[in-house]
Amino acid sequence: MTVINSIHLERFAHEHFEGIKDKLGDFPAGKYSLQEVITAKPDKLHEIAIWAKDKTNEYKFMIGKYKNFTTKKTEYDAYDLARKLNVNVCPYCNINPTYTVITENGKKITRPEFDHFYDKDTYPILALSFYNLIPSCHTCNATLKGQESFSNLTHINPYSESFDKVAKFHLKIGDSSFYYSSGGFELKLKSEDKKAKNNIKSFELESLYENHKEIVLELIQKEAIYNESYLDELLTQYEGTLFKNKEDLQRLISGGYVSEDEINKRPLSKLIKDISQELGLI
Repeated sequence: MTVINSIHLERFAHEHFEGIKDKLGDFPAGKYSLQEVITAKPDKLHEIAIWAKDKTNEYKFMIGKYKNFTTKKTEYDAYDLARKLNVNVCPYCNINPTYTVITENGKKITRPEFDHFYDKDTYPILALSFYNLIPSCHTCNATLKGQESFSNLTHINPYSESFDKVAKFHLKIGDSSFYYSSGGFELKLKSEDKKAKNNIKSFELESLYENHKEIVLELIQKEAIYNESYLDELLTQYEGTLFKNKEDLQRLISGGYVSEDEINKRPLSKLIKDISQELGLI
């Protein structure tokens, strides 16, 4: 649902290659070099996947190399990659935190799981490819996606596209109780984009977000309280002290980030942004 947006992705991809290349042994000679495979961007990933689909056995050893990368504590491993990416909320659902925690003395506590956008059993050649490793929560990676086959043609890759532009949360008001009861409205996630629809279906997003209607109810109530004159009054009184600008105030009121490049910083920010816009709260 959110894009992984770091200006350093290409550098991270190169550092990822440098960190693992000596651990992969003799890479089979083929159309693509090891460096091309590891650093291939999403469009190139698809090209490599198509070429290597009938070469599963030839590259099956890469699955074991990936397992070592995620289970053995080495000089460079999955924790180091996760820390570089610094993705704090699952980009697939924007619900569950995916923090990476490493203590000051180097003890590795927790990190996101890595989903293989192109599943590693079908495309083992891509098992360690940087742009094929999506930091994600356990629910999205293991419970929902599992071994489902994704590709650039069927689903949105968080490294390449923004879900935010092609799918929006909307309210469907049922009755007048919507001001004080979550039973008074329905929450819909709508899109006309084929790939976005597939993401919504694969990750059961509408079902997951039914558990967060209370957040929407709070936004409805806040919209009734924080009218334009009240916002202006708060800005006049506190701008430059409690918050920097109107966007800061809107974030304070809504409880989520409202700019597209920041909604991946806090759980549920996509939901909060869309509904806040629909209500006129931001």
